Amino acid sequence: MNRMFCVSTKRTVSLSYFPQRSRIDLSFQIVDRIHEILTEKGLRQKDLARMLGKTEAEISKWMRGTHNFTIDTLISIENALGEPILEVCHTGTKETVLA
Repeated sequence: MNRMFCVSTKRTVSLSYFPQRSRIDLSFQIVDRIHEILTEKGLRQKDLARMLGKTEAEISKWMRGTHNFTIDTLISIENALGEPILEVCHTGTKETVLA
């Protein structure tokens, strides 16, 4: 069974049990982005664990898609991988005038 089928099946099951669908959707998008970066760099979860000083089991838990990532964790992952995971979009710009 291929990985994407397993992940897709988990998502379907997970989303049907959690009322906070948008939080779970975002969590899966974060995991997908991390996996994408790891693949592009020829790295595995084991390598990410080593880079972050974490256990492989902890990274595996994160990569299931239901982990509630903290900002600090995301920053650590971005720094370790040298790639952005999330981008903050502003809908409008405000100019700040300093007197």
